[in-house]
Amino acid sequence: MDYYLKDEQILIEQQKTVRKKIAAQYIKARKEKHLTQEELANRLNVTRPNISRFESGEYNPTIDMLVKMADCLDMNVTVELKFQEEE
Repeated sequence: MDYYLKDEQILIEQQKTVRKKIAAQYIKARKEKHLTQEELANRLNVTRPNISRFESGEYNPTIDMLVKMADCLDMNVTVELKFQEEE
């Protein structure tokens, strides 16, 4: 079986969709904790614009940053890969 990458534009759109879904979960959790972007940024020792860029989907954080953000929100990060047919 030959494996290949899909069209680059399709991959870019999929990446944006995944980032937006993840960001939406963080936004919801941050708001449920009654934290502002500034307060979360201070806890993470980053700038507020970094949080804003992440929440808008413009910033692609590392897994380490996702874990730190989750910890500040009393959450855990779980990564799961699925075959496309399962979605």
